[in-house]
Amino acid sequence: MEHRIASILCCVGLRGDSNGVLEQSTRLALTTGAELHVLHVVKPLAEDVMNTLKANIRNQESLEGFMRQRIDMAREQLQTKLDEFFQHHPDDQQALASRVVSLEVLEGYPASVINEVAAKQSHDFIVIAANKHGLTASYAGKVAKGVLKRSHIPVIVVPGPA
Repeated sequence: MEHRIASILCCVGLRGDSNGVLEQSTRLALTTGAELHVLHVVKPLAEDVMNTLKANIRNQESLEGFMRQRIDMAREQLQTKLDEFFQHHPDDQQALASRVVSLEVLEGYPASVINEVAAKQSHDFIVIAANKHGLTASYAGKVAKGVLKRSHIPVIVVPGPA
């Protein structure tokens, strides 16, 4: 039975260098003809921060607007990161960009959200950064370890730049 790679979940962080993850996932999508779904997960605010916000922003609409603004800002940053990545690949820009079919920003605990999205959307692979550098590069970061531990599909962990 032949298993076709149809859908890849590319998990991009906004801090640090995400070019390695974008490079590997777009090349894999281009090679296999798979769709590429780009995801960033915004960590929830700490409980004490939320309590402070609730105490100081009494208007519920304003508070909800602030929370939406966090997600919107992350989406803009993710789009900028993706645009900059494609600009650095002028010869392949159109082909690489054509593989990206969705860009999504969600809030929650990253490893859990990534695995939930992968399962719900029936992705075939997850591509994620190791988020460790230097001598500890052989060890995945906290989020990557959490994804690896819970995933029911293959996970490609991309090391950071040397």
